[in-house]
Amino acid sequence: MKLRPLPIKLKLFLPISAIISCVVIILTVWIYSGSIKSFEKQLENSLKVEVRTISKMFDREQTLKIENVKKSLKLALKIFNESSFYIDKSNFKINAENQETGEIIETKLNAWYLNGYLINNENSFVDSIQNLIGGTVTIFQKTNVGYVRLSTNVLKKDGSRAIGTFIPNNSPVIQTIEKGETYLGRAFVVDDWYITAYEPVFYGDSIVGMVYVGQKEKDLDELKAILIDLKIGKTGYPFVFDDNGKMIIHPNREGEDWGNSTVFQQIKNKNEGVVTYKLDGKEKLMAFVFYEELNIYIAASVILQEESAVLRKDTIKSAVITAIITISFLLFFIYIFTTEKIYRFFTALEKSKQNLSTVRQALRESEERFQQLFDSTVDDIFVTNINEDIVEVNQAACNTLGYTKEEMLKMKMSDIKSQQYKSTVSKNRKIIFEKGSHTFESEHLTKDGRIITVEFISRLIMYNNEKQILSVVRNISRRRMEERQVLSAVIQAEERERQRFAKDMHDGLGPLLSTIKLYVNELKSMSSGQKEREEMVNYSNELIDEAVVATRNISNNLMPSIIHEYGLIKAVESFCDKVNKANKINIKFETENLDERLDQNLELIFFRVISELINNTIKHAKAKNIYILLVKNDDKLDLYFKDDGIGFNVEEILTSKNVGMGLKNIISRVKSINGKYSFNSIPNNGFTIKIEVSI
Repeated sequence: MKLRPLPIKLKLFLPISAIISCVVIILTVWIYSGSIKSFEKQLENSLKVEVRTISKMFDREQTLKIENVKKSLKLALKIFNESSFYIDKSNFKINAENQETGEIIETKLNAWYLNGYLINNENSFVDSIQNLIGGTVTIFQKTNVGYVRLSTNVLKKDGSRAIGTFIPNNSPVIQTIEKGETYLGRAFVVDDWYITAYEPVFYGDSIVGMVYVGQKEKDLDELKAILIDLKIGKTGYPFVFDDNGKMIIHPNREGEDWGNSTVFQQIKNKNEGVVTYKLDGKEKLMAFVFYEELNIYIAASVILQEESAVLRKDTIKSAVITAIITISFLLFFIYIFTTEKIYRFFTALEKSKQNLSTVRQALRESEERFQQLFDSTVDDIFVTNINEDIVEVNQAACNTLGYTKEEMLKMKMSDIKSQQYKSTVSKNRKIIFEKGSHTFESEHLTKDGRIITVEFISRLIMYNNEKQILSVVRNISRRRMEERQVLSAVIQAEERERQRFAKDMHDGLGPLLSTIKLYVNELKSMSSGQKEREEMVNYSNELIDEAVVATRNISNNLMPSIIHEYGLIKAVESFCDKVNKANKINIKFETENLDERLDQNLELIFFRVISELINNTIKHAKAKNIYILLVKNDDKLDLYFKDDGIGFNVEEILTSKNVGMGLKNIISRVKSINGKYSFNSIPNNGFTIKIEVSI
């Protein structure tokens, strides 16, 4: 039979379908292979992370041991120094053993007494210290051959105490002790390495011995318990072996010797890496790191086939299903949409690619513009997560604080706060999370130690699919300085006006009243109604005298002349003396380091603050005693004020509109000189205020 020619659609469809099928199969195999390799690479990285994490556990263990021996030495020395120590100058011979060489050398020892008891070969003291601090404790006596152990709980290999052994004079420990210094670090003790601390013992001005505390360096029991229970993946576990290949920690091969194994020869003399090897017929992947401080290898391994078995099965299944579906769909699609429709499709596809490329380029440019705007703004910008970590920061903030961006992204918000404002971070963040936004003031501490006063404008945003805080921070130090200058100018103007008013009162009203007094005195010389005139004149003189005195008092209250003439200290002392004379309250005023005059504005403000505090106490506190202390320390002036009155609720007073004006005036005056203040008052328990001002 003559075959019928194939339809045009089928002619186009068959080669295209063959090509598509081959491409999909090749792509599926490539994706499968890539998935397995990617998985094995991730497995390698996971093992590396595990061994590095375990290595850090060993680092923490070493650090803890050093801290423990420091604390132990401090306690041992305290107990030793508080004991009665006496040396009998008579001596006796012993055969001392060099702890390094085992050589026996004859030397002489003195008898040492502690609290009246001989401590040579007597161990109750060191054992009592050991019961308190753990580890090991030794008392050494200095001899011509080295430092001999008089009393110790360090044991030899045979289990006996190492009394009579000595550290030779060429030891780094002895060389440090002979300088009168403390030795802290690794040291060889009898027959093993310890983390140690040694302190010289003085008798008079001479070094006669030393006190030791220490812990074994390779005391791995606690870490062993942790590592044995640690599982990695489905088949993995960590283990530890020394630099000779002996297994120190292993779930089921502890004590075995790997020294001659192929895998040990591969990793020997390497600091870290990843190797594959066969064990019991199974291929294993192992990551390792050499921990130099203890001369050990920390490793973790898994069985490759078992770890990837499920992945391989799932990947093959998914790949086959995906390939079948893809080929079927493409073949059907191509068969339906051949020739012109395929052309149109590819034309539209090309146009879509171009549009997508354009959109990507626009998005990239938009991101660049945003990043440029973010980094070029003059205000500092921070983005922080719920844990207070800084997750994004602009260049302005880095320039302000002196840190690099990499350093800032490793910090928390509390890390850049001044000591005074560290405690307010969590409180402000709580308000932001509750209300959605918050504006407040704070202080930042730069890398070089400068303190900057700042204003925060913070709000909640969604960033990286999480609720985070966006904070725009503005440096208001200059604004604070300008406010201070303005307020200081206002205060100066106010004081000048009071001074002018006082001068007018004193120079104008006083002479006028004195002249009136002269006119009244003239009435005495008049003859008619002499007695009545004299009584009138005397009465007028008394009133005029009172007016003159009142004028002087008003003048002095408006502008205390004693401040200008003698300074703040004399003015406060004079004010306190006047109050004390009334016998209603007792004021004690003290000063420290105030030998020189201060700035006149500062003296005036402090005088007003102190007098206001005293007046408040007299009016409201029902107190019997007031204590005032004014202290100058370097560039700071501190005021401490305390009374034993009935106290009050500070927050309630400050927020009230009808009361607390005296306290608010004090706060206003302190802020005018950029000062800091803190209150402490509890009802029925007195009132205390501390004011601190930089001068």
